[in-house]
Amino acid sequence: MLPQLYAPGRRKLLAQLVSLGITAGLFSLAIGWLIGQLAGGFSLWLALRVLVLVAGFFVAKFLERVLAEKLGQNYVAELRRGLVTHALLSERGPSAGITIARSTNDLSSIRNWIVQGLVPLIAGLPLLVVSGVGLFALHPLLAASLGLTLGLEAVFLFGLAGGTFASARTLRRHRGNLAARIADTVAARTAISAGGGVQREVARVQSSAQKVVDASVHRARYAAALRSSALAVPLLGTALVVSVCQMLGLPRSAVASALTLMGICAGSLGEWGKAVEYRQNYKAGRRIIAPLLAQEAQFSRAGTPPVSTRDAKEFMGQFSAVRIQFPVDDFGQFPVLRAQPGERIHIVGAERQRTRLLTAIATGSLGNLGASHYGVWVAEGRSEDLLPTTRRKVIGAALESMVPERGTLARALRYRHPSASVEKALDLATRCGLDLEALPQREATRLRRGGEPLEPGQQAALLVARALLREPPVLVLDQILTRLPHAGYQYVVQRVNNYPGVVIFSGALPGIEATSLWCEAGLPANHQP
Repeated sequence: MLPQLYAPGRRKLLAQLVSLGITAGLFSLAIGWLIGQLAGGFSLWLALRVLVLVAGFFVAKFLERVLAEKLGQNYVAELRRGLVTHALLSERGPSAGITIARSTNDLSSIRNWIVQGLVPLIAGLPLLVVSGVGLFALHPLLAASLGLTLGLEAVFLFGLAGGTFASARTLRRHRGNLAARIADTVAARTAISAGGGVQREVARVQSSAQKVVDASVHRARYAAALRSSALAVPLLGTALVVSVCQMLGLPRSAVASALTLMGICAGSLGEWGKAVEYRQNYKAGRRIIAPLLAQEAQFSRAGTPPVSTRDAKEFMGQFSAVRIQFPVDDFGQFPVLRAQPGERIHIVGAERQRTRLLTAIATGSLGNLGASHYGVWVAEGRSEDLLPTTRRKVIGAALESMVPERGTLARALRYRHPSASVEKALDLATRCGLDLEALPQREATRLRRGGEPLEPGQQAALLVARALLREPPVLVLDQILTRLPHAGYQYVVQRVNNYPGVVIFSGALPGIEATSLWCEAGLPANHQP
């Protein structure tokens, strides 16, 4: 399920929208009555009063649309936060294309339902009720004509809702596939161009795009039927009102009032077709987003700070024994690791399991199951007990899967320690091989698109320097070191071989002297718990 719309921060907006709907209904009732009076005989005073009420009706509908946008944007912002959190925390996050599609198309569907679907219903129902009361006061059969119109419109809308929902689901699936294909194709542009496959890949993208085109046209048929019925049925209602007035022989003033009220109701009914269309699009988007938000909620509960009152300062500089424990089935058959300060542990095992294990240690996700004995233990205190913003100071990691964040180079370099000295951080990065003089604005250079304008070797120097900053008790490395410039690699190897804490690394890293191995079960090892 998605978060409740009626929640703190949005309740006031909903109450204001209901109030505006009632106000607009009262304006419409007064306008209808005054127009009836004008039909009986022109009066400048009556005409001015009608103009004032019409202006009031305009202001009410104007404010309704503005408040609806505020409500929709507030709700979508909450959903977007959850989607991005899920994409960052999930072990196997969705592709960039899928994430972008969910953050744009699916969230737009939900926003459209709230702004142009739900709100018109919330504000329109009071208006219809008040207008119905006004028609009943003129004659019960006029109110019955409005009721018949509403019933007929409901039959059309409910009959078309199921097909609209199915077509919306199909379109969303094809859009997501297209977004993923485009993102993956652009990411592989160098390999595609080198292999002479540009036209071939463009043809594949076009094939996926054609499915989107066909699905869009199919959905448009249902959308057209919904909106056409919402516009045509009120015309029938107007004809009914005119027929009833003629049959009853009502005076011109009553006819004018009835037609005015029916015209206002027709405007609200015209929104119903769009509302049903947006509702089905919303349901299709909800089926995709709701499970992801449920997972994100689990991540948030798992990441809730436990009762530990320890602080990262208690870990820093102590370089005490380290213990790493986790559910055996989650990361292959690696045993519990116990290491002393100064040890350099080389992980041996299947590449996929080694990668997953290093990533889990670096991100603090070993204890996601909530068991108190799982996680990374330093100085007899579990690092998973710390807040993520504090735990990052205990474990430094530089892995192949990492890329610098969007922002300035100085920010990326001190991401683990925002309070660290810029000068010291830059000096460390330079020793690791980062060439500041080649950058247009040195540490103020803005990084984007996964670390541009830095070359791969320069990105590696930045990430390794960040991991080494202030010598965390646990240092996690992989073959990202091989991307370093020669001088930078030699410096890091010397630094690692004399590291006072515990180093855990994977892959062939010439020059690094492993003191022990951490092997999967069944493999020879000289370091077991």
